[in-house]
Amino acid sequence: MLIRLAACVVGIAALAPAHGQLSDDQASFDLLVSSAGATNGGAQNCGGAAPDIAQHRAVVTKNLKQFAQEFGYKLDGYDATFAAGQAEGREMMIEMRRTGVDGCTGVLQGLQTERSASYEDFKATVAEVADGLPEK
Repeated sequence: MLIRLAACVVGIAALAPAHGQLSDDQASFDLLVSSAGATNGGAQNCGGAAPDIAQHRAVVTKNLKQFAQEFGYKLDGYDATFAAGQAEGREMMIEMRRTGVDGCTGVLQGLQTERSASYEDFKATVAEVADGLPEK
């Protein structure tokens, strides 16, 4: 499960601009939020089931909010950042489809994996992909 989750985080991170290693700054956390939103929005555009999409949003929101609390990130712009990520994910899927690339398989697999990820799995995956966790 952890390997599949890591692949999903790497995949969704590719939808957002690269910022390098996760750091203590707010922009790094916002990138995680935007990436989660991109998976959610992309899945909406790829015909993901509404209950799965809703569960994904609830689980990643819970995990991201717990991560923010643990590492001192602000949640003031969470909803707007997630929504912007959703829009980017939807647009990315439209663009991929337009150019003949199937991005839906990966996005829908990511949705399925992330919607059931525990906080510990989420945190371990972030640590693996970002070469460590931010300092508390």
